[in-house]
Amino acid sequence: MMDCHQLPYRIQKFPNRYFLNFDYIWRWKIETDAKNPSILDAKHINETYRRLTKILPKWQTYRNGENSDPLSTLRDSLQNISDSYNQICEYSLLKFEEIPEKSLEHIWHELGRVKEFEGKKNERGYYYVIAVCKPLLLIWGQTPAFDSKVRKNLPGKYGILNYKFKITFHEWYELMTKISRELINNNDCVKLINDLNYERYGVSNPVPYGRYLDIYYWIDR
Repeated sequence: MMDCHQLPYRIQKFPNRYFLNFDYIWRWKIETDAKNPSILDAKHINETYRRLTKILPKWQTYRNGENSDPLSTLRDSLQNISDSYNQICEYSLLKFEEIPEKSLEHIWHELGRVKEFEGKKNERGYYYVIAVCKPLLLIWGQTPAFDSKVRKNLPGKYGILNYKFKITFHEWYELMTKISRELINNNDCVKLINDLNYERYGVSNPVPYGRYLDIYYWIDR
């Protein structure tokens, strides 16, 4: 179980530039969502795309892929997931099992394909986990990015290996379900994350639980 007393220490050790990268989108999302239904609606999707393209290359999201133009694929995928995103964005990680699974799976295939050969979907849904989770972390906030450092530091009971760059939707869904259930049963950690989030963003909702878990497991023990 996550040791919540370690979280403030790990946040202090976390490279500030990565938190500022997240803030660049998250603070804008908070401001936009307070007045409008979604950052992927017709009025805001282009700005969301622009902000993502400033951050995701810095986070080395699309290196070693087989797509000659991943950012163009990302633009199409954001358009294609708009309705599904609207369905999931009302749910936090604490309510993960209540999210319509078909909406999550649709998002998985759309964001995952950006590193596949010329943006083609993989019938098995077997994608680079960071291709899905890094943009989803930025616009939803409820999933860790699951880069190699996070995967290395996750407890073995979660069953995701550091060297396993690609996973299926069902593997991700099972992993997220385990993480959600454990967080739900850790009231102290939930309260601490809520408090830390209010201090940083001045709002009680939304709380990007995935961002704080990503930081917690990114820092080596």
